[in-house]
Amino acid sequence: MKLSQLLLLVLVMGISTVQGQTLGEFSPKEDRGTYGPRKFKSKEVYIANFSVNFQLYNLKTSSTKGGFSNGMLSGKTKASLAVGMDIPAATLQQITDEAYQQFVADLKAKGFTVLNGDAAANTKYYEGYQRFDNMEMSLSEAPGMVTVYPSNTVFFVKGFNKNGQVKREGMFSFVGIGDRSDVIGSYPKLSQDLNDATIINADLFVLFLEVKKPYQGEGAHIVANTDLRLSADGHVDSRVARNTNSKSFTNKVGLTSPGTKEVTVTTITAIDFVSGRNKIGGSPYGTYTGILKKDLAINDVIGKEKIQSYAKSDNDFIGVETAFGKMYRADNISVENTALIKADASKYQAGVTLAITTFLKHHVNEFKTKFF
Repeated sequence: MKLSQLLLLVLVMGISTVQGQTLGEFSPKEDRGTYGPRKFKSKEVYIANFSVNFQLYNLKTSSTKGGFSNGMLSGKTKASLAVGMDIPAATLQQITDEAYQQFVADLKAKGFTVLNGDAAANTKYYEGYQRFDNMEMSLSEAPGMVTVYPSNTVFFVKGFNKNGQVKREGMFSFVGIGDRSDVIGSYPKLSQDLNDATIINADLFVLFLEVKKPYQGEGAHIVANTDLRLSADGHVDSRVARNTNSKSFTNKVGLTSPGTKEVTVTTITAIDFVSGRNKIGGSPYGTYTGILKKDLAINDVIGKEKIQSYAKSDNDFIGVETAFGKMYRADNISVENTALIKADASKYQAGVTLAITTFLKHHVNEFKTKFF
């Protein structure tokens, strides 16, 4: 896919940057889940997934219905706001590759044996899966985001649905509602196939925008604030245009594509460690999930900017007397605003890489310290 075609915007807004990158307050925690005894029998680990989801654009619309009330006619209003981030695809790949390489090196330095992709090739768990030695970037997994995988790394994929999203393993996948937690719940089977090796899933979300629909009042109103961060536990709403070609694994690119619908996705940055499978019930021997208490801010990369789109209602409370009675007229108002946030690619790379590696290093160390 060509990310150069991703944004079809007409209004460019420059954002000032500051030399050097720093992080905000780092507040990690363990998502313990069900309490009980936990043990990890093996220091072998297998990385089943490592993905970084970069928010690159957001398209939102808001509207009011209008109508006649209290002697006044109000027209319909609609406000649309499209905001994109100008970062090269090569930079996103470099961030992911560097973070993955540091992650693997850290695991090895802590005494873990990192199994390669071939170790799982013949497992029962991956029967019928497709093998990818170099997963391509995808625009299908989350609205307004590109999901990036480390280069030249083996991953196994169950398949793709009609929208191009990766099919997930788990007890609910057959009805199309399997999510990350559902996949993690299936990992004891894979661990069992790999002699109780710890299965690792790392899924990270880098967001740059906070979009809100404030009180609509006298018309449709949308406000967006720039805020580069590693997401803790949030969600993103954005309008996307689905590709009607079922053979394609990507959404239509471009914010102005017709036929859009609003999609919501949760943005939980997490790393999961799952090991073993009990004979009764199939639960794992050990689990550790590392998350964030709150978003990790990535400072000094993009400036703070407020962007908004506002369609003020056209109201008629006077009317015009005619032979048929008083007539009212109010126009429907539609406003569109677009913006492209420009950032220095090298500063973006340094800041985002620092945030990701800080998160991963902390939880690898916690995992090692608690269980080995």
